[in-house]
Amino acid sequence: MPGAKQELSQANSPETSISTQSRVGTESESFDLSALMLESNQLNQLFDIMPAGVVIIDGDGKVVKANKAARKLLDCELMSKNWIDVIKTVFHPRADDGHEVSLKNGRRVKLDISSFDSQTGQLIQITDLTETRILQEKISQMQRLSSLGRMVSTLAHQIRTPLSSAMLYCANLKAKNMTPAKQQLFQEKLHARLQELEQQVNDMLLYAKSGGKQVVEVVEVQTIIDDAIAGVEAQLDEASATCKIHYAPYHGEPLKLLANKSALEGAIQNLIQNALEVIDDQPHIDIHIDAEGDWILVRVKDNGNGIPAQDHDKIFEPFYTSKMQGTGLGLAVVKSVAKAHHGDVELSSEAPGGAEFCLKLPQFKTEHQEIEK
Repeated sequence: MPGAKQELSQANSPETSISTQSRVGTESESFDLSALMLESNQLNQLFDIMPAGVVIIDGDGKVVKANKAARKLLDCELMSKNWIDVIKTVFHPRADDGHEVSLKNGRRVKLDISSFDSQTGQLIQITDLTETRILQEKISQMQRLSSLGRMVSTLAHQIRTPLSSAMLYCANLKAKNMTPAKQQLFQEKLHARLQELEQQVNDMLLYAKSGGKQVVEVVEVQTIIDDAIAGVEAQLDEASATCKIHYAPYHGEPLKLLANKSALEGAIQNLIQNALEVIDDQPHIDIHIDAEGDWILVRVKDNGNGIPAQDHDKIFEPFYTSKMQGTGLGLAVVKSVAKAHHGDVELSSEAPGGAEFCLKLPQFKTEHQEIEK
C-alpha cells in the first residue's frame, strides 16, 4: 500500500501534470498541422485538376503558381517567369480575335483576370474556346446550307421571271421594223431586268458568305458609311432622294470596327435600297452614328409610311417581302451580316411615321493590350 500511495502521489505531482499538458498540447498541434497539410494537399489537387487553366502572378508580375491545364495549354515554362514575357512568347493576337486571344499554336482562349483582396497579385483564368468555336462554325455552316437549300425553289422562281422578261426584250430587239423609240424602251427594260438579276445574285452571295470566315480588318466607321453611300449614289439620284449623315459628338479616337468592310457596306446599302423601294415621293434618309458603351449604333431612318406591327417578326426572314419588286433577301442579308460581326439589327417603326433600322456592332478593342497592363 505504501508503494501505491507513492505512485498516486507522483501522478498528482506538479511535474507530472505539466508533462501531461505538454504532451496533450503537442498532440493537438500535431493534429492541427496534419489537418492543415491534408487541406493544403486537397486544395493543391483541386487546383491541378481544374479543367480551365489557372495562373497566379505576384505583385511583380511573376508567375508563382500554374496548374496542369495552364501548362498544357500554353506549352511553355511558367514558374518564376514574368507574365509579360509569357504573353510575348505564347500569344499571337490576330485582327479577328475580338474578345478572345489567339496562341501561336493556333488555339483560341479567353482570359479572365481577377485581383486578390488581401494581397497583391492576380489570378488569371484561361479558358480554351478552340473546340467551341470550331463547333459553332460547323453548326452555323450547316444552318446556312439548310437555309440555302430551302431557298432554292423560291430563288429559281424569282429568277425565272426577270430572266424570261430579259430574254423576251432581247428577242424583240432583233426585229427589223422596230422604231428607234421602241428600241430604246426595250433596251432600258432589258437593262432593268438584268440589274434585277444581278441584285438577286449579289444578295444571295452576300447572305451565303456572311456567316463564314471572312477577311476582316480594323476600319473606321466613317469610312464604311462614306463608301456605302458612294456605292448607291446612282440609285439615290435616280429616286431624287436625299441622304444625310449625322455623327454624334465623340471625343477621342475615331470609332472603329473589326469588320468585313465590303459586307458591312453591303448591309448598309441594303437598308438604303430598302427605303428607296418603299417611298415613291421625295425619299429622305437619315443615318445617325453613335456610340453607347462598347457598342457602335448605326441608325438608318426613312420618311416612308413605316412597317405594320404584324410584319415586324417576319421582316428579317429570307425571301419575305411585301413589295412588288425586290428580292426579299435584303433585310435577311443585313441580319446575317450583323450576326456575323457579333452584333444585331433591330427595327423601330410606327406606321405611319417611317421605319428606323438600328445596326448594333461591337467597337474594336485591343484585348491583348489590356492584358499586358
